Amino acid sequence: MVFAFECPGCDKSLEADSGLSGTQTSCPACGIAVIVPAVRLAAGTIVGGLRIERVLGKGGMGEVFLATQLSMSRQVALKILPGSIAADKSAVERFLLEVRNLARLRHPSIVTAYEAGEDDGVYFLAMEYVEGESLDQWLHREGTLREAKALEIVRTIAGALDY
Repeated sequence: MVFAFECPGCDKSLEADSGLSGTQTSCPACGIAVIVPAVRLAAGTIVGGLRIERVLGKGGMGEVFLATQLSMSRQVALKILPGSIAADKSAVERFLLEVRNLARLRHPSIVTAYEAGEDDGVYFLAMEYVEGESLDQWLHREGTLREAKALEIVRTIAGALDY
């Protein structure tokens, strides 16, 4: 896994492989000695060929980032299983089951899974990125739903669940 960090001397963005964490290197811009920090998932980190752009949200089974799938030059939603959960074998099995189940689904109201795997101990799922706001965000902005709109949303969700 490749991640980005800043040189403390010149603030230039540097990249390093996760295997180099804790080692010393020289900044190519200013030449000072730099200790490669521990891996952190942030903008610029590359996990399994997917470059993280920004955080989209957090859920019960991990953090979700907007990322670029480098091989396809497309934006994806990248779900990362947190390290604390990745240490639990049964949690990893549940995550991988979610990945396999999502990969089999083809429905207009369900996002498509593109890729999944493990990169240097980090489990990930890359899926279709749908631009827009969540229902929760929409409700905070608009307030109470009108009955017709609520029924339309419920029908859409029920159709996806039925599928």
